[in-house]
Amino acid sequence: MKTITELQAEIAAIQKQIEARKSVERKSVIKEIKAKMAQYDITPDDLQLIQTVKKEKTKKAKPVIKYRKSANETWGGGKGPKPKWIKEILATGGDISIYLVKKSGKTAHEEAAVQEAQNNIPLFD
Repeated sequence: MKTITELQAEIAAIQKQIEARKSVERKSVIKEIKAKMAQYDITPDDLQLIQTVKKEKTKKAKPVIKYRKSANETWGGGKGPKPKWIKEILATGGDISIYLVKKSGKTAHEEAAVQEAQNNIPLFD
């Protein structure tokens, strides 16, 4: 059985052979690529365009916020576990629907606070 040192020496020798073979074959591969590019009228700019399109497709959409208690306390209401502040509200029997973000971008709780301030009438006795 070969030792680790002997096996590592064989690996190094094989890697040198691979690099030598790549160096020899590289010239013929480049020649083939240039011939295909000429045959199909492909320019280097065409190849760059393909990379740009792939980068644009990989952009991720921003997460949607469904519930907001404060600027730092938000939740999308879907994937992942519920945040601590939502769990606390539900554990105390509270209603998270008042923190639901409406089309206006405000929660029912925020809209009620604005309405109360405008009317100067307390919402709760």
